[in-house]
Amino acid sequence: MAAAASNDPVALRDCPLIVSTDIGGDPDDAIALALAAMTEPRLALVVTADEFPDGRRSILARHLLDLLGREDVVVAAGATAGESKYWAADGLVPAGAHPWPLDLYATVATLTDPASSAPLRWLGIGPLTDLARLLEIDSGRRNPLGLARRLRIWQMGGALEYRQPDRAEHNFRLDPKAVHTVVDRAENLTLVLSDHTFTPVIAVDPDSPIYRLLATSSIPWAQVIARHLDQWFARFHPASMMHDPLTFAALQGAFVSFDHREFRIEPDARMHLGPGRIARLSSGVDYLGFLEWVLATLRAGAPASPGQSQAATDPAAHAAAAGSESLGHTALFATHRTTPGSTSQFGQHDGLPKFRQG
Repeated sequence: MAAAASNDPVALRDCPLIVSTDIGGDPDDAIALALAAMTEPRLALVVTADEFPDGRRSILARHLLDLLGREDVVVAAGATAGESKYWAADGLVPAGAHPWPLDLYATVATLTDPASSAPLRWLGIGPLTDLARLLEIDSGRRNPLGLARRLRIWQMGGALEYRQPDRAEHNFRLDPKAVHTVVDRAENLTLVLSDHTFTPVIAVDPDSPIYRLLATSSIPWAQVIARHLDQWFARFHPASMMHDPLTFAALQGAFVSFDHREFRIEPDARMHLGPGRIARLSSGVDYLGFLEWVLATLRAGAPASPGQSQAATDPAAHAAAAGSESLGHTALFATHRTTPGSTSQFGQHDGLPKFRQG
C-alpha cells in the first residue's frame, strides 16, 4: 500500500461520509456520532460494527440520529461477530423499534458516481470487519466501485506502544484478519493510535464538564447519552475515554497531527515500526483544544443539513470562536474535578440545541 497524498480533510469536506461504529458499548461512540450529526452535512451512512444478532446497535444509532434531527442519514446493521460483552444502552430506545435490513455494498454504491472516481470518507470507530468485507467484495466485482482507491479512511485503532504488550489494541484484536485486509488493500489509510487516545486527559467521568452538561440537560438526545454513560460507569469503567470523538476530529482536520510511518502487522494485529506498510499514523494531539471544541459543539451545536456550508462546522474555527466562553477554565479539563458541593459551570441552563423533543 503506497502512502497517498490525497487525504487532506479540507479538500475532502464535500465528499460523502460513512461512519462505522460499535455504538452501545463505550459511550464515546455515541458522543462521536452526535458530533458528526451536528457538524457534518455530508454524513450519509452509519454502519454498526460488531453488531448483535438482534441489530440493537443499529436501532440505537437510528434513534440517536432521529433525536438529533438527522433522519436523512441511512443506518445499516453490519456484520455480527458474536455476542459482545460490551453493551451499556439498555432501555434507551422506545419499545417496538426494529432494524432495517440493508445490503451494505449496494448502499455504499448509491453514494458513488459511476462516471467519476470521486472519494468517499470512512470513519472507523469500531472493528474493521465491514470495511474489509466491502474491499473484498468490491475487488471481486466485474465492474468494481474502486473502493480501495476511493475510500479515504480514518480509523481509530492500532498502537505502537500498547499498554498490554502481549496483545493488539482493542479494535484491531476484535478482527485481526480484517485489519490485514484493510492495511494490505486500502490506498488511503490514516490511523489514530491508542497511544494518543488512551489518556485520562480526555476521559469523561461523572465530574467532567462534558458529563455535567449532558446530565443536567432536558434535551432528549443529551439524556440518552447521559444515561448511556451512567450504565457504562456502573457496569464497566468509571470513565469513558474519547477515543472516537478524537478520531472524528482528526477526520475533520483538527487537533491531531500525523506522520507517514512504515510498520508491520503481526498475525494477531499487533503493530511494530519497521518494513511493511505505510500509512499516516497519529503523532501528537492538542488535547485542550479538542476538549474545548467537544464541549462547545455539544453546548451550542445545531444539526447539520445536507445543503449546509462545511465551513460553518469547521472544528478549529468553532474552538477559536468559543474561546473561554465554552471552556470556563482550562484547568477544569486538566482535572475533570470540581470542589465538593460545587455546581456545574453551566448552572441549571444546559444551553443544548433542542433538535427534537420526542
